[in-house]
Amino acid sequence: MGIMRYDTLTRPYLVAVGTAIMASLLLVAVTVWTRAPAAPAAETPRASLTLRFIEQADGGLSVIDQATGREIDRIAEGQQGFLTTMLRVIRRDIARTDAVISMPFRIEAWQDNRVTLTDSATERRIDLLAFGPTNAEIFIRWLGGRNTRG
Repeated sequence: MGIMRYDTLTRPYLVAVGTAIMASLLLVAVTVWTRAPAAPAAETPRASLTLRFIEQADGGLSVIDQATGREIDRIAEGQQGFLTTMLRVIRRDIARTDAVISMPFRIEAWQDNRVTLTDSATERRIDLLAFGPTNAEIFIRWLGGRNTRG
């Protein structure tokens, strides 16, 4: 009977254990890389208001609070050029989607001080402060009396 050498007995075991460890690491890496990213937490606006803008016979605009149906503001023809331009741009996009032009718009103030106008027909969101604080002021004042959330 001969004496068995140490490396001939342990070498196959070491190779098998090393292969199992590498296979486990590879499996974990593939799982992590192919897993769908977690959905970001939904951000809650500090204040939100849903409005409809109704054109009047005199060329002005009535601003209607969607929740109450009350007129909260009336804009005379030729005033607030930024507002009417934004509505025309968004309405042009709505017409492309064959949605109803009178769909409401959502104004939201966010935790990071952004103020956005969202078209409810297309869910297109426009950062109003990107156009300057003076242009966004009319939208911000409508939010002024709203309770904040979040």
